[in-house]
Amino acid sequence: QRDMTSASDSLTHRSVNKWVGLVAASTGIFLGSLDITVNVALPNITSSFGADVQTVQWIIIFYVGSSAGLQISLGSAADAYGLKRFFIIGLVVYTLAVLLISLAPLLQIVFGLRVLQAVGNGLLMACAPALVTSMFPREERGKALGLMAGLGTLGMLVGTLAGGVLVDSFGWRAIFAARVPLGVCAIALSLVALTERASPESQRGFDLKGAFTLFTGLVSFILFLTLGGRLGWTSPVALTLALLSLGSLVAFVYVEGRARLPVLNVGLLRHRVLAPAFVSAYLISMSSFVNWFILPFFVSDVMGANAKTWGMLMMLMPLTIAVSAPMGGWISDRAPPAYVSTVAAVMTAATVFSYTMLDEGATVFDVAWRSAAMGISMGLHQASNANLVMGAVPSNRLGTGGAIMTLSRSMGSVSSVGILSALLASRQEWHVPVLAGLGVVGYQGDLQAFILAFQDTYLVAALVGAAAAVASVTYWPRFLR
Repeated sequence: QRDMTSASDSLTHRSVNKWVGLVAASTGIFLGSLDITVNVALPNITSSFGADVQTVQWIIIFYVGSSAGLQISLGSAADAYGLKRFFIIGLVVYTLAVLLISLAPLLQIVFGLRVLQAVGNGLLMACAPALVTSMFPREERGKALGLMAGLGTLGMLVGTLAGGVLVDSFGWRAIFAARVPLGVCAIALSLVALTERASPESQRGFDLKGAFTLFTGLVSFILFLTLGGRLGWTSPVALTLALLSLGSLVAFVYVEGRARLPVLNVGLLRHRVLAPAFVSAYLISMSSFVNWFILPFFVSDVMGANAKTWGMLMMLMPLTIAVSAPMGGWISDRAPPAYVSTVAAVMTAATVFSYTMLDEGATVFDVAWRSAAMGISMGLHQASNANLVMGAVPSNRLGTGGAIMTLSRSMGSVSSVGILSALLASRQEWHVPVLAGLGVVGYQGDLQAFILAFQDTYLVAALVGAAAAVASVTYWPRFLR
């Protein structure tokens, strides 16, 4: 009887520990999501340093580029030397970086510290899903990953609500300083709640050549997308970056094929599930991210809504993601996650397409229900795709799996901004003379040109989402038998 009671208590203790561990791991995603406040603070940062808008935008480019470029390498290092250890290192680095940024006297120092912050963020994004996967059994993995995504997405909601208040009340430094106590609390909780998965000594090692070539290739590609839309895709700078990216990625594949402990096993690139899952997540992110940088202009310029209205609309997406992601994880534990992923991709494509029907008569309700539907489909896809990816990677490569999953979304977001914003500008330029030929000129002509370009861009984004749905069908269980 005593043995049975002891076993029951032990089981209950482990069950409680894994849920507390889930909360601890989710703090990393939450902290990373809070960086949305930087977008709110850009005007204040610009005036504070007396810089111009294009220069200050490098605060985002340095962060996103470094985080994406280092993602796989950091995930691989975590697999080799311990997920808990590197997660806590990520928390420490991230917290230290935001503290130093809040005190930085020069913009150039802010740029450098944003790279340091990106290192911490890269570790958090790679290790958090890996830790959650290692703590939960297979039948609960989707629910746990969905809850992690939901808790993490709350960071976007908190950042959206608090960012403007902090900047207006205390200036841009407050959005970084406010994260320091949260980071300290996350470190304390993680030290107590997380368990370490020891790596065999034979698995330890780091492929520096592979890490360098991959970082060069990914960062060059991100800069190509960022600068190509501004300077022209065939400009010398853009072409140089494209060639450097291609050459570095080819060198990476060559180096990895000969490495004893590669940063990324090239065989994973041919995996029947991981490869199409990466492509599908990349395309979904590219399709859906259009809402974050194009829709605000439609709401303000076409609908004439104020910033408060847009802020309320912007909150709908993270709010519905936070609600639907745990639901998507729960469903993907009971049905093949590949099927859930495809349904979510179809929902995303259909919702993005519905934006093409908006014109100057659009109301706040028209945008609101579309934003809510977009958040629901994104939450379902994030959870089911995470369950699929983390279930497909080997148990000793969970950090790499988390990095692959995060990288696909990051690269999709960057591609969306670079390609679709350039498409919007080019289509608007094309429509202006056409409308002038029809006698629609001046402000009305510019407005109609923007609406038509907006519809064209969302149509392309919808096609990208449809391509993601097609890619997801290739890893359905029936096709893998």
